[in-house]
Amino acid sequence: MASRKIEDLHPESRKKFTEFLKKAKSEGIDVLVYCTYRSEEEQQVLYMQGRLEKFGITLEELNEKRKKLGLWTLSPSEAKRVVTNAKPWQSAHQYSVAVDLVPLQGGKPAWNATETYRKLGEIAKKLELEWAGEWKRFREMPHFQDSATWKKMRGR
Repeated sequence: MASRKIEDLHPESRKKFTEFLKKAKSEGIDVLVYCTYRSEEEQQVLYMQGRLEKFGITLEELNEKRKKLGLWTLSPSEAKRVVTNAKPWQSAHQYSVAVDLVPLQGGKPAWNATETYRKLGEIAKKLELEWAGEWKRFREMPHFQDSATWKKMRGR
């Protein structure tokens, strides 16, 4: 299962995300971080979701792989949904420069809190973090990444 620990982030990203979470809290926004670092194996399994035919595997086989990684069992309808376009080593999570989070309202995840995500996106921008809620392709509200550090790591 992917890490949820800020401590597992790259040192530069850890600093930025610690400040990000502090600023969010100061603006009254509570969040649950549910993914920081993600292994190559987990990224592959996530990439397979929605692409079973392409990989020539059954839902049962995918769920067995997910089980070994500590992930929940997918229903047939969930298995049809593409959740990422990133193959292994194309995701910022594998470089420890990304965070997936969900705002909490009344202590419960508020996945559809569009306005709260927008506010988090504004906070992120001020700290030079990228919010995937503004992406043109494959918009992802819970995903934030430290693209500047990632580019440095890749020599760009």
